[in-house]
Amino acid sequence: MSKDKTVVSAEVQAIIDQNVAEALDAAAQTAIEVRKENAVMEAPKKQIPRGYEDEDEADIIIPRLKLIQDLSPERKDGSAAAGDIINSLTKEQLGARRFIPVFKYNNNIEWKPRSEGGGIVCRSMDGKVGACSDGSTKLCASCKRNEFDNSKTGKDAIPACTKYINFFGFIEESPIPVVLSFCKTYLNEGKKMFSLCKFTLEDMWNNMYYISSAAKSKSGNDWFALAVSPGGKTTEEQRKVGEQFYDSFRNEDLKVDLEDASSTEADSSIEIDKDIASEI
Repeated sequence: MSKDKTVVSAEVQAIIDQNVAEALDAAAQTAIEVRKENAVMEAPKKQIPRGYEDEDEADIIIPRLKLIQDLSPERKDGSAAAGDIINSLTKEQLGARRFIPVFKYNNNIEWKPRSEGGGIVCRSMDGKVGACSDGSTKLCASCKRNEFDNSKTGKDAIPACTKYINFFGFIEESPIPVVLSFCKTYLNEGKKMFSLCKFTLEDMWNNMYYISSAAKSKSGNDWFALAVSPGGKTTEEQRKVGEQFYDSFRNEDLKVDLEDASSTEADSSIEIDKDIASEI
């Protein structure tokens, strides 16, 4: 009889030991979860930057990727050399970093000569309807001041209005929106970039591109033009930024930094003849 009691007691003790072990494991796991929860609660929350409460989107200027020419102020003051590509707002050099386009848009701008005070005579935000400084509007297709006049020669044949192919995007490792514009003698390079983007059959921000400058010389004129080449796929994080920028800016009236663009952008300092015109 005493032997049976000993056996029963051992079995009961085993059950008790197992229940105690399970209880201890559960308590330890609960303690871990509590510590994690407390750590999250005690962690400092990311604070929204202060000082921008009176924000107006109209006050924000989107910088351009600016190609430095001989007449550019940055070349004259020594902060950049002809052929450099910089952020027009921060003056930061593009260097070997790649450009990530988000969307393309066309526009036309007729600049008033600086000798006459400078400024914009007419501007079409969509490349179709222009808003003039006198309050009137024009249809670009009817106006045709952004096209060469084949009935004239020399300077008289040069378009009075500049046609632009623009890409809104950002630079890798720098998620700040910028606009890359192609015009005049490197307008075709803008068409090339759009074709490279289009033929991927993907969202535009899924791919990156190298943007460089190339020295040009013809008919006694020297200048720099933009050159584009494929730069590989974007990362998942970059694609998230691209999609966010697309949703935020695609249908907005963009206010782009156009300071000094009329006199220093592209090749405004060169004399355009028929040979050069054939490249546009």
